[in-house]
Amino acid sequence: MRETLYEDEDVCFLCDHLSEINKVALHLNITPGVWSPSKFKRFYNIFVNVVAPGLKAKGYNEVYATPFENDVKARKLITMFGLYEYGQNMGLVLMKKEI
Repeated sequence: MRETLYEDEDVCFLCDHLSEINKVALHLNITPGVWSPSKFKRFYNIFVNVVAPGLKAKGYNEVYATPFENDVKARKLITMFGLYEYGQNMGLVLMKKEI
């Protein structure tokens, strides 16, 4: 089940609830052309102050992401949010962060 966790004109944080393993996969959609260091700080603050506490309140202690192995920009962005790589599977990089 996909859920919108936060959305405005610049960014949308979504997650997939992986109920069979009680985990949540994070998705981040950024409006094309709005990226800047100040926007990243704003997005990061939304993640830390809105998204992560909301997931924590639902009983999740970790967030996961699975960018494509060859998508260097996505991997770097996810790393900037504090997720780290812990494996690979079928062309995807497995990343996670405790919240």
